[in-house]
This record gives sequence, C-alpha cells and structure tokens, in this order.
Amino acid sequence: MQENHHRLIYQVDRKYEGMPIKEILKNEYSISTRLFKNIKKHGYILLNGKKTLWHKVAWEGDEILVEMGEEAIDAVPVGIPIDIVYENADVLLINKQPGLVVHPTKGHIDDTLANAVAYHWKNMGISCKIRFVNRLDRDTSGLILIAKNKFAHQNIQKQMNEKKVKKVYWAFVEGILEKKQGTIEAPIALASHQGIERSVLENGQSSITHYRVIEEYKNASLVELQLETGRTHQIRVHMKYIGHPLLGDSLYNPKSTKAICRQALHAKILGFTLPRDNKYCEFYAPLPNDMEKLQESLIQ
Repeated sequence: MQENHHRLIYQVDRKYEGMPIKEILKNEYSISTRLFKNIKKHGYILLNGKKTLWHKVAWEGDEILVEMGEEAIDAVPVGIPIDIVYENADVLLINKQPGLVVHPTKGHIDDTLANAVAYHWKNMGISCKIRFVNRLDRDTSGLILIAKNKFAHQNIQKQMNEKKVKKVYWAFVEGILEKKQGTIEAPIALASHQGIERSVLENGQSSITHYRVIEEYKNASLVELQLETGRTHQIRVHMKYIGHPLLGDSLYNPKSTKAICRQALHAKILGFTLPRDNKYCEFYAPLPNDMEKLQESLIQ
C-alpha cells in the first residue's frame, strides 16, 4: 500500500520506540482525539501490514499505516479554470482569480471555486471532501488553501490557532499614510443585523492587522498587510478605520476610483508547515492583471 490523500504511512523513529501507536501519532502529526475517533469509525490502522489497536506498542523501524477512509466530493464538478500553485496528498493551493465565489450559495450554485476543485479532483481520479482552510471574499484574489482530508485540515487549523501560519496581503489604498508601518488593533463586529458590512465596535471580536507601506503614489499607497487574526473583511474594515480604505471597494469606499472594478486586495503570501512532511513552506502569487493595470495608472 502507498500513501495518498486518505492514507498515512509512518516508519517509527528510534525516539518513539516502545510507545503506544496513538502517542506516536499524536507527537509526530498532532492528531487530535476527535480525529482518532473518526478514523476508528471510518478507517483502520495497520502495524507492519496487520490490523491492530491504537494502544499497541511500536518499535523502531515498524510501519504504521493509518487508513482515514475516502470521502465523497461534496460539490458538483464544473470545468472552471483554476491556477494551481501547489498540490500534494494533503493540500491543494490555488491562486484564485477575482470575481470567483468560493462556496456554492443560492445565487451561485455551480459557478464557484468549490465546483472547479471538484472537477479537478474528479479528473485526477480522487475523491475528497472540499475543506477550505482560509477564506477569501469573491472579489479578493490570491492564495486559498484546501485540505484533502480531516488530518490536514485539523493540522493546519492548529497552526493557525498557534499563530504559525503566515498570511500576507497587498492592497492599494486611498491617500498617503502618515505612519509608514504599524499595527491596527481594533475589534470588529457586524455593523447591523440586516447587511454584511462590518465595523470597528467595542463589542466586536479581537482583530489585529500589521501593515507597512511598500510604494506611494500621488493620492494612493501600496500597502503590505499581515493578519494576526482572520475576521471577515478585516483588512477592508481596518484600513477604512484608519482613514485609508481600499481602492475599488464598493462596500467600504463607494466613491473610489473606477480604475478597478473590485477591492484592490490580493492574498500574496501564504506560509505554513506541510502536515505530514513537517516542513515549513512559503508560497507566492503575483499581482493579477487588474491590480497591475491599477498600479500603472497610479504611477502615471
């Protein structure tokens, strides 16, 4: 048997000699108790090719195989082009184009990124539930990560909770910032129960954004932003809060330039540790065409 998106194989290192299989996997892959229960229900475990139990002891050189169980694709496959940045047995990383909705909704049943991913995986002959690790608004472009199994999703979510995932965005904003770098720490909540607009409110969720100015133009700036928290519309709300809303943002900056037809926001860098390789990697996505054209218009 070989490793794949629903099967994990580990050869026991000397440091784990004489330990129960469950403890070895907890230490090596941070597998949670909840995931162990799910594997017990939907899969099985082999020790040197034979079915065994979690409490059994393993020794140096032993092979532990964890079968997590294959899952059905949970979206209708539709042939929508996607820009794949990286893919392995655990994750799929995509450079999302602006204007593409991530999840199917009442208004977008079969024209979403989830539909495109389902089509891609169907063509590859694999079956996975689509688990988005990070989220992007429809009109935000850039890096979005999808987990192929519960193990990868839980592993990277744990990294996020421990603030070990690097999320860097580039945005074109109104005006020239007085402070060229700094941190915005302001709680965010829904502005009202009727709409989707968020605002900085005392009763909101803790929200932290770090920023630095990359380039300045006549009446605008290119800003790099790094998220410490991941609230809905966080960058858009925080930049408006300090008086520099995003160019093209019809919700938070309705009188903005017509040089771009969406908020000028791009998820440029995503850094995280690959779940089963335990190797930290950073991935990059270049600015899309509409943001490059916007930059050219600002330089003129």
